[in-house]
Amino acid sequence: MNSAVELAMKSSRLFSLPDIYLRLSRLLNDDNSTVDQMAELIALDAALTARLLKIANSSFYNFPANIETIPRAIMLIGSEELSSLVLATSVASSFCGISPELIDMDSFWRHNVDTGLVARQLGKAAKQADVERLFVIGLLHNIGKLMVLSEYPEKAKQVLEGGLDQLPWLREQAILGFTFAECGAELIKLWQLPNTMIDAVRWQHEPSNAEVDDSVAALLHIASRAASWMDQETKEEEQLDFFQLIDPWVWDRTGLELNDMDEAIEFAQIEAWNILGLITSSVH
Repeated sequence: MNSAVELAMKSSRLFSLPDIYLRLSRLLNDDNSTVDQMAELIALDAALTARLLKIANSSFYNFPANIETIPRAIMLIGSEELSSLVLATSVASSFCGISPELIDMDSFWRHNVDTGLVARQLGKAAKQADVERLFVIGLLHNIGKLMVLSEYPEKAKQVLEGGLDQLPWLREQAILGFTFAECGAELIKLWQLPNTMIDAVRWQHEPSNAEVDDSVAALLHIASRAASWMDQETKEEEQLDFFQLIDPWVWDRTGLELNDMDEAIEFAQIEAWNILGLITSSVH
């Protein structure tokens, strides 16, 4: 069995960041680049342009006026935030080859979208800067599961079919020798995404151990458990109580209360289907 690092190195050759995101990142890092250059790059992908404009005009942002062009979207949303949305709306296509017999990809992305939306709203309530990164962190927090399903389908099934006698991430460690969270963090690291994102994904189950910004890990911790609770609403079989699995430490660290989570869940329930359709439309 490979380590999480070895699996990430192998997966990085199969699951690569979209070229348009890499090119946009280079423009963002160039002090001489312009909004028009960024818009021209995005315009090369008509489907991506349409998805971004739909998101910009959704209640996700709730701008008072209609946004009809990418340059205007960049001016209102901000170039860094737009870069995050390009990543969020493009990355699903990298993972489209996994057999539907192993995983329901719509359910997988619904959970991640819920996590991202809840994290974003919790970030706003906690007065975090750059809440768009929280949406992307939530969207990518569980990609380690897809890496393991792709490389070790039988072991992954063994992990996913386990009972309630062991917490999922502890079962992952026992069977694989590492967790899905570790795998995802290592892939994100190879993608050269921000350290805050790597750190939050790695420590999503133990947020107080985060080394870069434990407040972001704490927000992801709450959001992922809220999303898992949302997953269970339509299931009748006995499930883990994910609210009970929230580390009490995170409430003090973030200054949030239960009603903040309730409001974030309500927002995600309203908005998730719109965002899910935009993010996964390129893989159907």
